[in-house]
Amino acid sequence: MVRRVFFSFHYGRDVWRVNQVRNSWVAKENREAAGFIDAAEWEEVKREGEDTIKDWIDEQMHGTSVTAVLIGNETADRDWVRYEIKKSIKRGNGIVGIKVHSLKDKEGSTDFSGSNPLKKFVVEEDGDVKTLSSIFPTYHWKRDNGRENIGNWVEEAAQASEQLSGVQRRSVRRIESIAEGLNFDVGAVIVLGILIVIFIEKYTDMALLKSSESYIFAV
Repeated sequence: MVRRVFFSFHYGRDVWRVNQVRNSWVAKENREAAGFIDAAEWEEVKREGEDTIKDWIDEQMHGTSVTAVLIGNETADRDWVRYEIKKSIKRGNGIVGIKVHSLKDKEGSTDFSGSNPLKKFVVEEDGDVKTLSSIFPTYHWKRDNGRENIGNWVEEAAQASEQLSGVQRRSVRRIESIAEGLNFDVGAVIVLGILIVIFIEKYTDMALLKSSESYIFAV
């Protein structure tokens, strides 16, 4: 079956790497890719605001059945990648994660591996909570020979999506770590740290003084 794939990725950091994956996909007959835009067009869309970006993403996803999340060093932190993952599940797209950090950018440099955004999303039905990473596999482009196997990965993702119920699709949400939820102000943290140090020093001085007085009386 012919699949049209939406590519989700961090444009600024990974577009050079992503193009290698995209070109490999569309090089085969009857394959189409969506979710691409050049730098000038992307800047124009961003200037129009969030609603325009969402409309563009929704339009690009129309007619696709699978979303390929191309994972680089910072992909998991990108707000629009998160939106695209959530939107994909709700509309019934399968998802395949593909790590692309080991591909070279235009400077000939590879990157460090980043966290998997699929581990941060869950679906639920009747109290049974599952992460997207437990439903949709993530592959390594170079190590797992993506050039030859991406077609199989896409088909697997589409079939896995068919196993999700409507309740699960509608329930998709992102789970935040404790650190993300705290969202401390840096200045407040510094002040708190100073107060803790002062308290510890004062407490230590008082303890030493009390210990010294006890020793004098004992003598």
